[in-house]
Amino acid sequence: MSNQASLYQQYKPTIVFIAKFAFIYLVLAGLYALYIGSFAGKTDSLTRFVGKSVSAVYRFLGTEAQTIPLENESGLKLILNGNYLARIVEGCTAASVIIMFIAFVISFGNKMKQSLAFAIVGSVLIFAFNIIRIVFLGYILHVAPQYQDISHRVLFPAMIYGFVILLWIVFIKKWNPDAK
Repeated sequence: MSNQASLYQQYKPTIVFIAKFAFIYLVLAGLYALYIGSFAGKTDSLTRFVGKSVSAVYRFLGTEAQTIPLENESGLKLILNGNYLARIVEGCTAASVIIMFIAFVISFGNKMKQSLAFAIVGSVLIFAFNIIRIVFLGYILHVAPQYQDISHRVLFPAMIYGFVILLWIVFIKKWNPDAK
């Protein structure tokens, strides 16, 4: 029995981290699912905000841009210079990535106030990075549509997840250095 107890003590930090991460992730993902479910086939507010933000960046860069609701489904049409370029749907908001990011930071952190502050700052940075990522993807779709599939399925997920991993490294090394 003492061997099992020492094994538990040896792996306790890992077990606690995984349990905290799973709990926080499931709670936040459940709340987000309730939020999305409340829109019943309509475009949710976060997706509309992402669409407006993407359009604003394009306009800032001198490109005529707008987002309008899709017909018969939730999401938005991204229209550049009068041409329907892409759809912006709920999955484009990076909400699920931000939920995963928050769950990690809160679970790994040893000081709640610092962890919450980094979770908020990091979430804002991820959201802003995601807007830039969507703008860049739209640009690729506009100038090189033959790269749509690899850009959307490989390059752009790698960008957002790579950014999150970079933030996690900053959190572990700089923001929360005395975490075990």
